[in-house]
Amino acid sequence: MKKLLSLAATSLFFVGTANAQGTWYTNYNTWLTQMTSIGGTADYNALVAGDLGVTSITENGVTLSNNSLSDFLWSVNNAGTSLGQITSGNNTDNLTFTFNGNAFGGRFLVTDPNDNYIDAPLSFATTDGGTYSLLSVSDSAPFTFLGYISNSNSPISLDILGSANYATVDSFAFGNGTNVVAPGSAVPEPGEYVSMAILGIGLCGMIVRSRRINKS
Repeated sequence: MKKLLSLAATSLFFVGTANAQGTWYTNYNTWLTQMTSIGGTADYNALVAGDLGVTSITENGVTLSNNSLSDFLWSVNNAGTSLGQITSGNNTDNLTFTFNGNAFGGRFLVTDPNDNYIDAPLSFATTDGGTYSLLSVSDSAPFTFLGYISNSNSPISLDILGSANYATVDSFAFGNGTNVVAPGSAVPEPGEYVSMAILGIGLCGMIVRSRRINKS
């Protein structure tokens, strides 16, 4: 009987933990191996340094919005091409990315009001309920990769939450990723998890009843 109760408790625990909204990745190659398609990448390299003076910009299927956006140059590569970035012109407003996919991967950093790269946290939130905090972005290697794949097949969007410092993006890619809960298939809705749990508990009850009848 104790084993059966333990099994029932395990089933209930699965219900409580299976509804995780998605998986976060801090390693680009690991994230990339889980992607089934890349929809587009915004690198912002074609922008001219200086204030944009706009509240949103769309590049290769990625729309980035904020109350005020500004851009500046980080460096010039060996081919002489400028490597652009976009930062929030209003640090108290979310930096919002919208795109048509259930996954994204980007390179992020943090700046102070004078556009200096600093060690500071960034907090991320997705519309499917996923949250993540980068505790520190090193000013010696400011580009920090963060990726995410939702457990849902539906499109999501991302907010980098407003803070005392300025969230900055170097590049941002989106697409569709493998469902890590059940690769290659849709994720059951929360109600389906509950139904499966009830079914499991019911089966446990039937087993207990059967054993009692056999003993009598």
